[in-house]
Amino acid sequence: MFKFSQVSKTVRNAAALVVAVAAPALVLVGPAMAAPITLPTELTDALASVGIVGAGVFAIAVGVKLYKWIKGAL
Repeated sequence: MFKFSQVSKTVRNAAALVVAVAAPALVLVGPAMAAPITLPTELTDALASVGIVGAGVFAIAVGVKLYKWIKGAL
């Protein structure tokens, strides 16, 4: 029967092994595979629109949380 601590230690050892093997390979191969990417103007315009909508949704979510926090304090 496995104990959680044994499983956790095994997972940590496996993760450390993967990082130890993969990190040097990525350092050597990563820059060689880099290529300049250009996006069409339609995509850059769409990214700007999505960013604006996302910022609005985030502002509303923060406003609702702030309203609930202030209401709870009163």
